[in-house]
Amino acid sequence: MSKQSSTQSVQARTGARRRVATQAEILDATRRLLLSGESYAALSMDRIAKEAGMSRATLYLHYSDKKDILARLAKELLEQRFTLGAELLADPNIGREVFDSVVTQLVDRWMADAPLLDAIILLAEQDHDIRETWMTALHELGDMGADLMRRRWADGPSSHPDPETLGRVLAWMFERSTHQLTRDPGRRDAVIAAVSEVLWRVFDYRPR
Repeated sequence: MSKQSSTQSVQARTGARRRVATQAEILDATRRLLLSGESYAALSMDRIAKEAGMSRATLYLHYSDKKDILARLAKELLEQRFTLGAELLADPNIGREVFDSVVTQLVDRWMADAPLLDAIILLAEQDHDIRETWMTALHELGDMGADLMRRRWADGPSSHPDPETLGRVLAWMFERSTHQLTRDPGRRDAVIAAVSEVLWRVFDYRPR
C-alpha cells in the first residue's frame, strides 16, 4: 500500500469513528430530553442540537429530522433489551432463578425508559414509517427469541412447529404488557412475576 493510500485509509477510519461518536451524542441528547419529561411534540432539532452541544448543520448531516432520530432510538432500545439477557437465555440449562433475574432486569429497564417508550409507541401509532421501524425491530427481537427456543429445545423429542411466530407473539406480549402495566411503580413486582411466569412456561416447554 502506498503512503498516500495508507494516509487516506487512516483518515477514513478516523472519519468513521467521528461519525459514530457524533451520532451517539445526538441519540444520547434526545434520550436525555425525553427522559427528563420533554414531550416529543415539543421537541425540536434546535433543542436537540443545543443539548448535544453541536450546530444544527452538524445535526442534519446525520439525521434528516427528529422522526429519523426516534426511529434509530427505537431500534437501539429493543436491541439493548435483548442483549441484556441473551447470553444467559442461550444456555439450554438455565434455571428459573437466573431466568427471573433476567426478566427483572428487562422490566426495570423498560420502566426506567418509560417516557422514551411512550414517545416511540405514540408516534408509531400515528406515523407509518415509525410503525414499520418499530414492528421490524420487535419482529427481529422475536426472531432472536425463536432462535433461543430452538437451542433450548434441541435436546427434546420434538419442537414447536412455528417458533418464529411464537417468538414474535412473545415480543409483542412483552412490549404491550410492560408498557401498559408498569405505569404504576407499585405494580412492578406483580408485573415481573407475571411476565416471568408466562415466558418461563414457554421457554421450558418440552413437547411430547
